Amino acid sequence: MTQISAILPLKTRGRHYADNIGRCDILFSSLRHFTTPETFHRFVLVVPHDEIDEVRGYAKAWADFPVEVIDESLHMGIFAEFSQRHQIRNWHRQQILKLYAPALIETEYFLVFDPDCFATHPFTADTLIRDGRALTHFQPRDKGQRFWEASARLLDVDPGLDRQGLWWTPTILSRTLCLNLHRRLETQYGTDWRRVLLANYALDWTEYTLYWLNADREGLLDQYHVGAQPGERTLHASNSVWYADEMKEWSGAEHFAKDSDGLFAVIQSNTRIPLEQVVEKLSPYFPISVQAYERHFDATLKGAELYSAVARRGLKLLNKLRGVVTA
Repeated sequence: MTQISAILPLKTRGRHYADNIGRCDILFSSLRHFTTPETFHRFVLVVPHDEIDEVRGYAKAWADFPVEVIDESLHMGIFAEFSQRHQIRNWHRQQILKLYAPALIETEYFLVFDPDCFATHPFTADTLIRDGRALTHFQPRDKGQRFWEASARLLDVDPGLDRQGLWWTPTILSRTLCLNLHRRLETQYGTDWRRVLLANYALDWTEYTLYWLNADREGLLDQYHVGAQPGERTLHASNSVWYADEMKEWSGAEHFAKDSDGLFAVIQSNTRIPLEQVVEKLSPYFPISVQAYERHFDATLKGAELYSAVARRGLKLLNKLRGVVTA
């Protein structure tokens, strides 16, 4: 039987992470309704060291799936080399964890999740892997121009803004292509690929643009990725909720309808839409069980993360004025 793995970096403390346990409950509720635990060979949650015991307790609610909760510190000691507050970019660190997945999974393909994702239609591993290739949702690269340009700068390739690229989470990546990217970065810069990415925290590289550009350079995209064929559902719903003002108009009836497109959708966590509203919006379409959990809100940590973001923006502006390119 075909199986696929999954990886989900998980934090419960920080600027918009306090409800991530509830979001995971929604995700796993949707997976129970639209697929089976047997779809997954392994479902890896990667968690910061100081949250590991608490998350393991919450993860018992998802134990019908082959969930493995992994201590980030056992694999990412390299993060300690970048301890200055302005160097700590949670957005990039979770992307590095996703690219690190080949060390944690055994299958060729793995689904990348965030806690704010959920399934909208039935699927199996065979739905997601078509004749040995990963079902892929495409978007024009010029929609995220700065991400493609930053990643192209790191890899010293043309961003190819006139071509198609890879859409955002959830998506399916190849273990082989991730390892190829690691080798490319290490050969080009002569150090651990993670160190290369961490050192370039002021650039808006992303895991998917790096992955796609390197596979494109190697001529391997068609070997590992395929788009939906006529009559087949794509990986993503036609619309997700990326901004708070989109929530009211987002139609569950449309996106869960039998004739609708897309296997997954997102109600983005940084919109700060209350979890209760998300549950109310989705519960007519699949049963949702949310466990009791503690919300962690630390004003000091939030302030430090906001300071970090401002400091990085200032550094990027200064480098731009100086004509400095970090790589």
